[in-house]
Amino acid sequence: MSRAFVSEGNSVPQVFASADSAESAANLQRAMDGKDYDYEVRPRQRGGYMVARLSKDGTFDSWVEE
Repeated sequence: MSRAFVSEGNSVPQVFASADSAESAANLQRAMDGKDYDYEVRPRQRGGYMVARLSKDGTFDSWVEE
């Protein structure tokens, strides 16, 4: 099963109402994490947007959490 759909512990992915607010959150995460990860805004099937944390090779690592 893809790690993107596996819930780990009590983590809850952050869902943003607009692409702009998700991009703002992605920019904040980039500033906090430095060059260890990259971030990508992805639309959610049930509405809203989520921010994916990507490894430097472009593979999915995790969702930005609340």
